[in-house]
Amino acid sequence: MSNVNGHMKIADIRARWVRSQLWRYVLLSMALAAPLALLGVMPALIGGVLALVAQLWWHQPWRLPEEEVVRYLNQAFPELEESAALFLKPAADHHLLETLQVGKIAPVLEKLSLPRTFYKPLRQAAMTALFMILFTLGWYALNTRITSLPVSPANTNAQTNHPEKVLPGINGAQITLQPPAYMRRPARTQSAFNITAPDSSLVKWELHTNNQVQELALVFNDSTWLTLQPDAAHTTWTATRTIRKSGFYQVSLNGHLSELYQLQLIPDQLPVIRITSPQPYTTIEFGQSTKVNVQATLSDDYGVRNALIALTIASGSGEAVRFKDQELPFENNFSAQLTQYQVSKTLNLSAMGLKPGDELYFHIRVTDTRRQENRSDVYIVTLPDTAQLFSMEGLVTGVAFKPEYFRSQRQIILDAEQLLREKDSIGKEKFNSRSNDLGTDQKLLRLRYGKFLGEESESNIGDPRVAAEAGHDDHDHDHDHHGKEEGGVVDPKDFGNAAKVLDEFTDKHDNAEDATFFDPEIKKQLKATLTEMWKSELQLRLYKPQEALPFAYKALRLLKDLQQQSRVYVAKTGVKTTPLKPEKRLTGEQDKISPRQQKETIAYQDQLLAVRQALAALDAIKAGDTNVSTVALRDAQQVLTTQAATTPALYLPALEAMRRIQMHKGTDKDIRTAQQGLQKILKAPPLQPQSAPASVSPSLPQHYFHNLKTGRP
Repeated sequence: MSNVNGHMKIADIRARWVRSQLWRYVLLSMALAAPLALLGVMPALIGGVLALVAQLWWHQPWRLPEEEVVRYLNQAFPELEESAALFLKPAADHHLLETLQVGKIAPVLEKLSLPRTFYKPLRQAAMTALFMILFTLGWYALNTRITSLPVSPANTNAQTNHPEKVLPGINGAQITLQPPAYMRRPARTQSAFNITAPDSSLVKWELHTNNQVQELALVFNDSTWLTLQPDAAHTTWTATRTIRKSGFYQVSLNGHLSELYQLQLIPDQLPVIRITSPQPYTTIEFGQSTKVNVQATLSDDYGVRNALIALTIASGSGEAVRFKDQELPFENNFSAQLTQYQVSKTLNLSAMGLKPGDELYFHIRVTDTRRQENRSDVYIVTLPDTAQLFSMEGLVTGVAFKPEYFRSQRQIILDAEQLLREKDSIGKEKFNSRSNDLGTDQKLLRLRYGKFLGEESESNIGDPRVAAEAGHDDHDHDHDHHGKEEGGVVDPKDFGNAAKVLDEFTDKHDNAEDATFFDPEIKKQLKATLTEMWKSELQLRLYKPQEALPFAYKALRLLKDLQQQSRVYVAKTGVKTTPLKPEKRLTGEQDKISPRQQKETIAYQDQLLAVRQALAALDAIKAGDTNVSTVALRDAQQVLTTQAATTPALYLPALEAMRRIQMHKGTDKDIRTAQQGLQKILKAPPLQPQSAPASVSPSLPQHYFHNLKTGRP
């Protein structure tokens, strides 16, 4: 191969490189334009072209120098011996060694084939474009499937499988649904008479007739009529109405009624509040930061209009409790009225005037674009008063379940703090000894409080104080003196004695769950107190009184909470009550008070009876019996009418089928549809307590306890 042929080979490799780069940028632009196709063809086309132009302008692959190709060949093919650049020089400029080297590597360059890694960037771009195209197609198919589904979850297959029947004389209909302005949704038009629209939507009917008619009106389920207004030719009729209740309606053409068409309204849901920080009950211990970060997620189906934090500060104790209310806005700007917001607010308790012993109650109130308001649960933040923990008030005024040994816990804290102050003046050995003695005192206190939960005492070898405290009630599970003689032989007369057997094999000590009559919350707090005492004892045993103080303080605070509940604030749930009417208060009028619950119960039972009778009548009709009472079917039709007025998409097909059955035009399909609708009304009866059936023959444990009671051996 001559020097010219080698140069042409390098130029061919450069051309391949440039073409692969161009195709790579085209594929990457297609990958970027694929998601934009969901917005339309023009956004995808414009986005793809702009991405391609930007990549070409930035990289400019056509300016690839041949020297870059030579460097790539030298690095990728060691057999070229770093000499591929010689083919770029004219042959006349080669000296003897360069000429020999060109002749040596020329056959290698002639047989050179590019490796697979040369086209790796192109393959990666192709895979990216393919993935984005498939992802876009899948997303489009999924959205098409979702939008094709009924808007309301109450829609059933019976509604879609049952085509609408239009009165003869009506060529077509155009119904325009305009949602309320606060929803910021465009109007849509449909030709079907069944309507599913947001609540309070403005509905405009435009019906076309093939000839002139005298009267055209809409009859709603609440017996109201809406007369349509004709045009000059009396072939186009229009009417407008704002729909605020679900139900059904019919078209009346010169006195002839159509079938039932549904009016299903989608309600505007209340705003949803999810508070992620802080916890529902937060206690800020002594020394911690008094700043509380409130973080929440606010969402609404049509948009959030405003949100704020309502605060209540409770201070004081007993009958001198004072409450102070205030409201704080979030820093977010709700002018865009988005459907979701991430809000946060830092509450500086010190700047708000909270002192030790005060409590902060707060909740978040959110208003949506329809001015519907929702509030979260009440969250509580407390600042415990460490000075109040050392108060002697509980010694005199305490409730019934207050333990009487809580003063020892306070003394342990005082002794531990005194020991820390004297640490530098006493030796290490004395310091460790006093810390261990404090651990022993903490254990004694823990054992005393354990009696309130029915826990047994435990001994401490080598500590006579614990033995003296626990020896009087520590039985060590030694019951041998109850059932044995001095020689350890069981008395034969006691054989079969039920009392002796129970005394031998049972433990008479109370367990921790049934030892007292405390309620579960008090037991839970007592267990938490014992846990903190045990942690304090552990650190004192390890000669670390500084680490033991936080646990001792927490145990003391839990005991003080058990001793006295000085403040009870009821606003713990997000309840919005009906506003009172002052003009009707203290009037003494009771004429409108009636036992409504009893009437509703009787009416509901009558409805269920009518439904069951109608189901039996439909079964008889299906079997071919023509002598069926129409009273049960008429009562069931009234029940279906009431249900269809609230959820037409669920019960309207059954109501139509029942009407055809009443007119003796029903088919087997109508009977099945009516039965399905009536069965949805029936609910499973509530479970009633029943006595367990006795077993046929007594089991072995029953035999055993029976013999124990009768004293049989």
